[in-house]
Amino acid sequence: MIPKYIKKAADLQTKHHSICNGFLEQALQKSEKAKPFLKEAKEFYTVLKKVKSVSVLLESPKYRDNLAFACGFSEKAKSQLTDDELDGAIKKVLTRIHKEAGEKFREDILYRYLLTKGDSLGGSMRNLTGSSAGNKLIEKIVKKLSGSKKSIQITKSKSGKIQRVAWNGRTLLFDVTPRLVRKNIDVILVKSKNGDITKKELLSDKDNYLAFGELKGGIDPAGADEHWKTANSALGRIRSAFGRKNPALFFIGAAIEASMSKEIYKQLKNNKLTYAANLNEDEQVDDLVDWLLSL
Repeated sequence: MIPKYIKKAADLQTKHHSICNGFLEQALQKSEKAKPFLKEAKEFYTVLKKVKSVSVLLESPKYRDNLAFACGFSEKAKSQLTDDELDGAIKKVLTRIHKEAGEKFREDILYRYLLTKGDSLGGSMRNLTGSSAGNKLIEKIVKKLSGSKKSIQITKSKSGKIQRVAWNGRTLLFDVTPRLVRKNIDVILVKSKNGDITKKELLSDKDNYLAFGELKGGIDPAGADEHWKTANSALGRIRSAFGRKNPALFFIGAAIEASMSKEIYKQLKNNKLTYAANLNEDEQVDDLVDWLLSL
């Protein structure tokens, strides 16, 4: 099936102005998200300027996490160590920093702290990029369903993230790992008798599955091929799991390069993919949503 707004492979390719707008949006989001990081860093440096040696810092548990970051321990790394192990490691690293940096140990600690926190900010930005793409798709789906006056049930996580949208015997699930595939899938459409049925029940019956979709929201062309490989691999696992009775498969991407667009278009032509869309092209995404909700 070839979607009506995709006449050739180049129609899927991300335009230069979309890449520019995507990077600008990310820069603005990153600037806003960096504010609490900067505030915390300034407060930490105010404390650093007042201490005479690292031994004073080690005596205060208040700044233990800051010191752990300065020593290069991320949140994930800290979770793998006991308190005693982490304290011992912090002491060793700080002693070395003080020995090597001398009187400039305060600045050295701050710079090291910023390096680790900066990496943490980068990770949160990657998560934000993915969630923003998902939110764009969900908003279009909910808007379309609301316009049709269908009864909609929306389930959110404690953090406010939408996990499922249910209506008229259909349920869309986001970021789930079905036992049949054993890998996380971005979007799954299943049959459902009511919106209260558990996720496990929805995913236990092969006949319930109507569509699987992979959504990649990163706008950086440099990572586009890797995102497509990951998505294509996931879609391939679904084909293997279901065999001839394959549900509909679709792909939505923000960064689609020329070589990718040709491969995606080829899969649309030979029915390996049922639908596809460039996330920056509203007509394509709207068309995909109409198709998805018609299943």
